[in-house]
Amino acid sequence: MPLYPSKRKEKQEEEMELNITSLMDTFTIILVFLIQQYGTSAVNVADGYRPPIAETRLAADRIVALQVREAGPDIVLYRIGNRPEKAERRNPQLGYQQLRSDLETEKQLVDASIAEEELKGAINIIGDRALSFRTLTDVMRSTAMAGFFKLKLVATP
Repeated sequence: MPLYPSKRKEKQEEEMELNITSLMDTFTIILVFLIQQYGTSAVNVADGYRPPIAETRLAADRIVALQVREAGPDIVLYRIGNRPEKAERRNPQLGYQQLRSDLETEKQLVDASIAEEELKGAINIIGDRALSFRTLTDVMRSTAMAGFFKLKLVATP
C-alpha cells in the first residue's frame, strides 16, 4: 500500500501575504485632499488682534476676513473685512445673533462680486490668541449659519 503525503502538512506550509494596495490608495487620496486645502498668501490683521502662531501661510487675498477677540465674559469684539469693529454679548440660547446678521449681509455682497465658485462661502476667521475655545466654536457656528461653510482659521506665521 503506497503512502501519500499528508494534506494537513501541505496547508500549514502556505505562505501568508499582506496586500497593502487598498491602504496605499487611501493614503494617496488623503494626501491629495491635504494638498488641495493648503494655502500660501498673507492676511492683513488690524491692530489689537494677536492671532496664534503657525508654521504655514494662508491664501486669503480675496476672501472675507472676520477678526474676533474677547472683551469680557460672553462679550466679543468683531470686525468683518474693513468695516468698523462691533461688540456683542452672547445669548445663551441663540449665540451671536448680530454677528450672524452682519455676516449674512456680507455674504450677499461677496457672492455678488466673486465669480469663482471655490471662493463663494469662504471666510477667514482671525481669532485673538486669548480667545477661548467656546467663543471660537460659537463664532464658527454663527459663521456657518450665515452661509459661510469654508472656514479657515488664520494664525501668525
